Amino acid sequence: MPAWSLKVIACLLTGLATVGSALYVGGHLKNPAAPLRPPVVGASSAIVLHLEPQVQVNPGQPPLTFTSVS
Repeated sequence: MPAWSLKVIACLLTGLATVGSALYVGGHLKNPAAPLRPPVVGASSAIVLHLEPQVQVNPGQPPLTFTSVS
């Protein structure tokens, strides 16, 4: 297969991908009537987050005084 035919095929595939992407994006435009936020569900289903530190202090452990570098 000559090199020029590979270049032509690559250009055609690139063009088809570009046209296909443009058609896909054009068909999925943003709906200006869509709400910006979803409706709020009742307060009974609210999620409560407990934010606590994940590192616990162990009184029997000596303090870390150095780190190793590999």
